[in-house]
Amino acid sequence: MSLLKIKSLLKLAFITAILMPNLVVANKQLGQDVDYRDKYQPMLDNLVSKHIPGAVLLVESKHGRFIGSAGFKDLEKKQPMTPDIVMPNGSAGKKLTALLVAMLAEEGIVNLDAPISNYLDRQLLSQIQYSDKMTLRHLLNHTSGIIEYNDVGEYAFFKAQYALRNEVTTDMFPLRFAFNQPADFEPGERYSYSNTGYALAGVILERVLEEHPSKAIRSRILAPLEMTASYSKGVEQHQPELVSGFFINDEDPHFPTPLNEWIDTKDIIGTTATSDAPLASDVQDMAKLLRAIVRENKVISEKVRAEMIGNEHLVASWGPRFYQGSDFYYGLGIWVEKFNDKQFYHHGGTEFGYFTQNIYIPDGDISITAFVNCGVNEQCEGEFQKFTFEVLNSVLNVKNN
Repeated sequence: MSLLKIKSLLKLAFITAILMPNLVVANKQLGQDVDYRDKYQPMLDNLVSKHIPGAVLLVESKHGRFIGSAGFKDLEKKQPMTPDIVMPNGSAGKKLTALLVAMLAEEGIVNLDAPISNYLDRQLLSQIQYSDKMTLRHLLNHTSGIIEYNDVGEYAFFKAQYALRNEVTTDMFPLRFAFNQPADFEPGERYSYSNTGYALAGVILERVLEEHPSKAIRSRILAPLEMTASYSKGVEQHQPELVSGFFINDEDPHFPTPLNEWIDTKDIIGTTATSDAPLASDVQDMAKLLRAIVRENKVISEKVRAEMIGNEHLVASWGPRFYQGSDFYYGLGIWVEKFNDKQFYHHGGTEFGYFTQNIYIPDGDISITAFVNCGVNEQCEGEFQKFTFEVLNSVLNVKNN
């Protein structure tokens, strides 16, 4: 695995699926009543391979529900994968950080469009180019121009993460790789996905709240939404326990982990408590969170929803769309995609040993959430992306023209 390839996988951790040209929507009604198990279990079984140890899938709508698993959750012990496993969500957890910021903005505790200098000290700000022009909204919708910390040095962040796998690391840990680095562009000039922006937002949250943001996430979001299998990894008790995640370095003899050997990354990823990938959850909780952000409920207000996914705040995005030629935007922690008059919301996430996908389609009240216990490997990610694309096609009734 070359340096260029692995940096691309880490920076583009949000990529969801393979672009497929010439697609049309069939003349069938969304969410038709079918035997979900007969439809999805074979797809799930076929996903498991020498590159993907195990997988979980949830598909639910007003017409039916499927939750299933395949393969192994532990390679050494050959323990079967189960649908209730809890996994780090990677970048799919960004919507949790964005949601907390939007809630605090509604209460007047922070201002999404005020300069971040309102919340941070001069010493920290002096190490970030154009910090005087950045806002929280810039950080959360990837228009800040701040450099991606995974792009600094040769495996610098992962080497440090690997070396400190027995210690909890929070948002200042990845930020140190971005300090005193040139920005990609001035804030608001254009869009470029950056995990660093979310880490910096996490530092702002901690300073404003005077405690780690996990406590506010617990009291304001996880508990009210009854997300009982979810927690902020690293800083909250891991209950239920994280499932093992597996990474294999099958290309680069100079990479920090051994060549052609499956490495269990649970202890590495489980101690990283950063706001760009804060959440561990099961597929049901993950689906519940995205649905609650998009659909009216008693926990999340219309004002917060408008800040996150309202048309007036969306920015044109690039890269991780499902359908070629779709309208494609980023809000706060969520992609909004529209294809053939069908609008849906999504965000995937990958970390070493883990890959997740989270999709919600309002028309039909359809949730799709999928997990595999591998990640940052071309074969694993390519097969998983194709799988999630096929599942989405099946519920949207999309077929090749």
